[in-house]
Amino acid sequence: MYVEFRHLKDAHKLFDEMVERNVVAWTTMVSAYTNSGRPHEALTLYNQMLEIGSEVPNGFMYSAALKACGLVGDLELGKLIHKRISRGGFVFDSVLMNTLLDMYVKCGNLSDARNVFDEILCKNETTWNTIISGYCKGGLMEEAVHLFHQMPEPNVVSWNSIISGFADSGSLRALEFVVMMHREGLKLDEFTFPCALKSCACHGFSVIGKQIHCYVVKSGCESNCYTVSSLVDMYSNCNVLNEAIKLFDLFSMFNASVCNSLALWNSMLSGYVFNECYGVALNLVAQIHRSGVYFDSYTFSSALKVCIHLHNLRLGHQVHGLVVTSGYELDNVVGSILIDLYAKHGNIKDALGLFHRLQKKDIMAWSGLIIGCARMGLSSLVFSLFKDTVNMDLKVDQFVLSNVLKVCSSIASIQSGKQAHAFCVKSGFDTEDVTVTALIDMYSKCGEIEDGLALFNCMPKKDAVCWTGIIVGCGHNGRATEAIKLFNEMVEMGLKPNEITFTGVLSACRHAGLVEEARTIFMSMKTEHGVEPQLEHYCCIVDLLGQAGCFEEAEKLIADMPFEPNKTIWCSLLRACGTHNNMELVNIIAEHLLASSSEDPSVYVTLANVYATLGMWDNLSKVREAVMEMDMKEAGKSWIEISS
Repeated sequence: MYVEFRHLKDAHKLFDEMVERNVVAWTTMVSAYTNSGRPHEALTLYNQMLEIGSEVPNGFMYSAALKACGLVGDLELGKLIHKRISRGGFVFDSVLMNTLLDMYVKCGNLSDARNVFDEILCKNETTWNTIISGYCKGGLMEEAVHLFHQMPEPNVVSWNSIISGFADSGSLRALEFVVMMHREGLKLDEFTFPCALKSCACHGFSVIGKQIHCYVVKSGCESNCYTVSSLVDMYSNCNVLNEAIKLFDLFSMFNASVCNSLALWNSMLSGYVFNECYGVALNLVAQIHRSGVYFDSYTFSSALKVCIHLHNLRLGHQVHGLVVTSGYELDNVVGSILIDLYAKHGNIKDALGLFHRLQKKDIMAWSGLIIGCARMGLSSLVFSLFKDTVNMDLKVDQFVLSNVLKVCSSIASIQSGKQAHAFCVKSGFDTEDVTVTALIDMYSKCGEIEDGLALFNCMPKKDAVCWTGIIVGCGHNGRATEAIKLFNEMVEMGLKPNEITFTGVLSACRHAGLVEEARTIFMSMKTEHGVEPQLEHYCCIVDLLGQAGCFEEAEKLIADMPFEPNKTIWCSLLRACGTHNNMELVNIIAEHLLASSSEDPSVYVTLANVYATLGMWDNLSKVREAVMEMDMKEAGKSWIEISS
């Protein structure tokens, strides 16, 4: 009686007071705990019964204990029970054998599950569906389909398992089996629809999605919250957000139960995030919170993504506080996004703290931390984390590898760069655009421009980013002629150069002293390519004109440019004055520099060097006195790589 009314505490108290407990009493308690979602207590009682030894377990007891093993993933105990079943002659009990099969499936041991399946002589629908579902959840779709076709009469559960398996793997065969199921005369149900719609969302098939929507309405399933949520997901992922909003509003207005469903809220929230409507998504998060509905991991994930895209760390802290009070901080999905949030805002200390507290770290957690550390220039930490992912056999993507290569570029570590390149080849990312571009940049910045050019020439398709990378690389390595040639080829191919492309080719001209070429390219920026020159482009031209002794043209360019000249422009012109003995212009530039950058020690150092070059000893003395008063000069630092 107590068990039937879920009064487990009272039932257990009465059980403890029993003088003699038979196998029925033990089985009743074990089953009660298993069915109440407390499998650990169920297995504790099962083990107590074995220790006492007064009763021998029967088929019902083994069945209850196996269910508990499946729930907690206790494969070791499950195998021991399997041995007892075999010794006890229970192998002809089809219900018990199906439970044993289900235990192996839930514990992820498909090889033993298949052995049990083959041993069952009288296979019923449950037997077939259990093994087929196990293969589907394990991603072994070929084996699942093979068994499906062997099944005497597949039912709705069998079809749904196959459709779900293909939908989870992103295969178009999910929709193929939906069509076949319909043609077989089987009715699509509340389980079929979400799987079919998930497949449409994955591939952007809005037309097929609308057809399934019509089927949903005709089947009378339009009030099922999970089906509606799947429809909202489908329309959102197919970039038909207005339809998703209409559905959400319609069911919020006329169906209170659906309105209060967190699944529907999460689908709409995810749709806003997917379509980059972050402001509306934030309002929806606040609306969910005000409604009193408790957030789950999906809600928190979307809310944190909004904080990341809005670059709002303050809001992120508030959501993090709610995550902690709700007990989701150590959830591997939520925790990974929190790490990404803090890493992208440069708060590596908090990101690392969260990372170390996560018990299960997925690849997203590793990727977020590696990319965040790379952005902050923490090269040693990036290499350490990357090596850990390799040792743990975690599959990193091309974006993580490109960030590792950027770190190699920033410290000019050719040995580490070549190791990362080898890893790219082994992982199959050596042809990805983002990886190849990072490799070209790495080889260029490490002084191995020939390797960079070889990679570039091997690429079958080159986008603007790739062309820009090799042009900048040639410029950095003194290959100005090749940089200009590549720039012209890029333009001839119809690719549009961007601001960085022009910075690269103008820098190449500056280092080679190619005044006419640079002047032509600079003049073409706005007139031919529609790119407005920025301050860094003016810096290149002014520096080049100064090196060539064209001071009047440089002064006119500075006066006409739509920016206030910065320290870089004045210092480059100042050094040119030292080279060409232009003492008259030096004093004018000095006034501008001291007016705008009087607290910068490097300005005084540059002035002192130029004054010394031109023999302006009185000015040099004044500058040195100013430097001594500031007392701000620090020792320089550099990074070199020593070959072993």
